[in-house]
Amino acid sequence: MITEEIRVQVNGMELAARQWGDPELPAIIALHGWLDNAASYDRLAPALKNHRVIALDFAGHGYSGHRPEGVRYHTIDNVDDVIGLADALGLQQFILMGHSMGAGIATFTAGSFPERVSKLVLIEGIGSNTNPAEDAPRVLRKAVEDMKKTSAKRKPVYETRDDAIHTRAHAIGVISVDASTHICNRGLMPAGEGFTWRSDPRLKMSSAIRLTEDMVTAYLQKLTMPVLLVRGRHSFFATEKTLQNRADKIPGCQQVLLDGNHHLHLEAETFAPVAEAINAFLAA
Repeated sequence: MITEEIRVQVNGMELAARQWGDPELPAIIALHGWLDNAASYDRLAPALKNHRVIALDFAGHGYSGHRPEGVRYHTIDNVDDVIGLADALGLQQFILMGHSMGAGIATFTAGSFPERVSKLVLIEGIGSNTNPAEDAPRVLRKAVEDMKKTSAKRKPVYETRDDAIHTRAHAIGVISVDASTHICNRGLMPAGEGFTWRSDPRLKMSSAIRLTEDMVTAYLQKLTMPVLLVRGRHSFFATEKTLQNRADKIPGCQQVLLDGNHHLHLEAETFAPVAEAINAFLAA
């Protein structure tokens, strides 16, 4: 399968993406999770039939540029970048697919621009973390305190690539060393005699503002296109009710529960059923 690296300028910043498949085929824009990168789709993308997949590195991730100094990373700002990528590639309409945080950004993008998104595939995520309105002052205070500490933040440096790969494998949402290797192949860079992350340390700062659950619901009710939600039976989300409650608010949302963890689309043992479910959804 044809694989190509893409670079586009969006709002004065360079965004990177990896593309699989013939550029003449219908396009799927794929969005990765927090602190992952486009390599999250290394296994799934080649298995999606009759489509090209364009996996974006979000700002501050992978090979994409970082937000300017002193600027926070707001989840909602990534919608600008998704639409900017589509515009730069001349895609007036496209299929949108997202995993985890990327599924949340896909939700907001499709809810705001439903005429641009023909179908929506959500893997292990819908919307974003929310807070009640009364928590807003506390959330903002924490974000301001975090921003004051940014100059003191230093990326960890690992002696070997294997050290970094094993660290990523045992982070939140434990994944296999094999899956971690895919993420780290795109996410690491040399640092002296060792290795560190390409990602911007500011991505770990607290959010300055979060949506309320009612606001997320408003986006869900605007999803007029066909929607598929794929969940992992052994994910840390498996017993969490928010995804199910939100899926119930999406008109006609199709759901499939498959064996696998939070990264079931990347794991060697579980990506094939994910691809099968998505291919069937896209072909319908």
